[in-house]
Amino acid sequence: MAVEARPELVGKRFLCVRREELAELAELAEIASWRWRSGVVRAVTHGDSDNPQLMVYVEFDDLDWDKREWVKVHEDYRVFLLESRLVWAWRKDTAQPQGSKVVKQIEWPALPLLLLRRQEEEEEGLSGSEAGNDSREN
Repeated sequence: MAVEARPELVGKRFLCVRREELAELAELAEIASWRWRSGVVRAVTHGDSDNPQLMVYVEFDDLDWDKREWVKVHEDYRVFLLESRLVWAWRKDTAQPQGSKVVKQIEWPALPLLLLRRQEEEEEGLSGSEAGNDSREN
């Protein structure tokens, strides 16, 4: 079961990688080592996400709420992923006792992420998801 996607950008979660934080020829196979940042979009300059002048007012998870900033999605970022809808996804049950030989899978709320900005053609198939209680300290 999935909840229908909201068309607006404001209030949605995102994952992104700044252009200068990746080596020019960063390998897609090394995606887990890229310097990802996450947060929430608080405002936008345009309703059309394809507009090359699009700027978004973001609140990054790793900064205090009063450190929000305007960013240029199509100029400053190599990858900018935006939540699409809430779904149920299977993941490993972290509440299992250690040493258990059976890996139990449970359903968990997750946000599939859609590509809003990409710099390289090789990233065309890039997508991702964020589970309901996932957090990553940078």
